Amino acid sequence: MKYRVVRHRKETIIAGEKVHYVGGNLARAWREAFSACGLEERPWQNVLLIGMGASLIQILSEGKISPPRMTVLEIDPEMVRLQEIYFHLPQTYELRMGDAAQTIHTLTEIYDGLFVDAFVEEEVPEVLIRKDFVEALHSRLAPEGLLMWNVLRRSQSDRIYGLLAQTFPIVRCWRYAPHTFWISASSVRAFPSPF
Repeated sequence: MKYRVVRHRKETIIAGEKVHYVGGNLARAWREAFSACGLEERPWQNVLLIGMGASLIQILSEGKISPPRMTVLEIDPEMVRLQEIYFHLPQTYELRMGDAAQTIHTLTEIYDGLFVDAFVEEEVPEVLIRKDFVEALHSRLAPEGLLMWNVLRRSQSDRIYGLLAQTFPIVRCWRYAPHTFWISASSVRAFPSPF
């Protein structure tokens, strides 16, 4: 995969051919999703990121007395290298290199936040759009935890919704074009009111 590091209006962005992988439009989409869902002040304790994202790490670390413990699953060492060079990562994190479709099955911890932000250009890798992967996410999520999954392609979004709806009792959607954020939980208490 080829990445470009660009500066735009004093902002650093890691870009591909069609998408922003870190910063830029992707960072704005995550910020808007957190704001719209009322998650800005949620006290995350232990989170899992599928796909390393400095923007998401920064958002999750803001305004907390104690930032959450973070585990990151990332397949691409170049993405890790670029983010560690060009972005301020406000806290330490545990990095596990490898394909998340396989690595997720090696985890034993429970997380109150799961964030799936893995894609190659506009596509979620097909190995993640599988029932066994979604079930593994469900098994790692705390009873009152939240899963947020960022999807760009409409055809993939519909498939991911179908898998989430089969596995989680509660699935909600929020859009920030072209992003669709699927938010899933096992308990309505996981959602801030009125979302």
